[in-house]
Parts: sequence; structure tokens; C-alpha cells
Amino acid sequence: MRIFKLVIILFALFFTTKIALSEVKYNASDLRDPFKSYLPESSISKKSSSAILRELSKMQLSGIMWGDEEPLAIINDKVYKVGDSILGIKIIDVNKQGVLLNYKEENYILKPK
Repeated sequence: MRIFKLVIILFALFFTTKIALSEVKYNASDLRDPFKSYLPESSISKKSSSAILRELSKMQLSGIMWGDEEPLAIINDKVYKVGDSILGIKIIDVNKQGVLLNYKEENYILKPK
């Protein structure tokens, strides 16, 4: 009986080490990169002309209001809504994170300071 138990134990050890030594291959090429932003590439700080950067530096986002019907942004002490333009730069969206602006087919985010 002891020999039978010993054989079973050796048999189990032999196969568990075979399983543990088998190679596991992992391929994540079709999965999303967890460190890449969900925002479109153009809305993330993209190199652009110095003219637009000067215009954006003139803008100061004082506050964001959202609630009943349409969100509003207070920029340079004036109230703007989605669709308005400031110095030729169109407001596309107003949300908690900031104001999404569009200038010449490129998106920029104006964040509160």
C-alpha cells in the first residue's frame, strides 16, 4: 500500500512539473494600449504655429457652468457657449475638464488654472 501511495505521489509530481514548465505565450497585439489616451490625437498637445499659442495664452478660463440646458464657460470675463468663437477660435465643447476649442481643423483644450 505504501509503495502504491509513493508511486501515485511521484506520478503526480512528475506531471505537475511538466505542466508548470510548459511555455505560456501571450500576444496583446489586438488589445488596447492602457497608457494611450482616449482623446483624439489632435486634442492632445500638438505642435502648432506660434500664432495660435499666443492666442490661447491670452485666454483665461475663469469658470465653467453646466446644468439645465447648455454648458457655459467664462473666458476673459465673458460668458460663452458651445458654437461661439473667440478670436477666430471656435468652442466645440464645455465640460468638467475644460473647454475644447477648434482652430483650423485642430483641437485644443483650455483648462482652468
